[in-house]
Amino acid sequence: MKKMNLKILEDGQSTGLSVRNGGFMAEAASVCLHHHLHPSRVNFAVVGAIQESYQLSRLKTDELSINSFADIDEAAQFGAMGIAVALIHDQKGWKVKRSWKGTGFDYWVGDQKESYPFKDTLRLEVSGDFRGTDAELRQRLKSKLEQTTRSDSTNLPAYAVIVEFSNPKSLTGAR
Repeated sequence: MKKMNLKILEDGQSTGLSVRNGGFMAEAASVCLHHHLHPSRVNFAVVGAIQESYQLSRLKTDELSINSFADIDEAAQFGAMGIAVALIHDQKGWKVKRSWKGTGFDYWVGDQKESYPFKDTLRLEVSGDFRGTDAELRQRLKSKLEQTTRSDSTNLPAYAVIVEFSNPKSLTGAR
């Protein structure tokens, strides 16, 4: 079982996220896990196009962090983005750059040897679910992969990562 620590999102180097943006996502994911009473280290299964088993370490949470993410659906979305970015970094060593609305995906992913957008890499679409059934997650994965067709003119592969927090896991797909 591999280890993944959400603190990597806060270093401002490894993933391509700024210290503040990465910390925001790490805290959002940690609050979602806290709300489900998960310990600071939890087993996290990744299935689909990417297959891996992790021991995921979250940040410590307190009243201030919990109150900062009172909208739990929003916390799930931002937390999922953080986990997906950490997952892609762990699997490929790659970094992300935020995409813009209308492209059908959230992040450009690459090794950052090229200028923006990355060349010869991939597109990443992410979705988070605070509590969802396997059927709901599979349907969301299908929908998110279809959403990426808007940017097929890039000729880059598209990945979708769906993160679920009640039974911590991720469904992944590629096209």
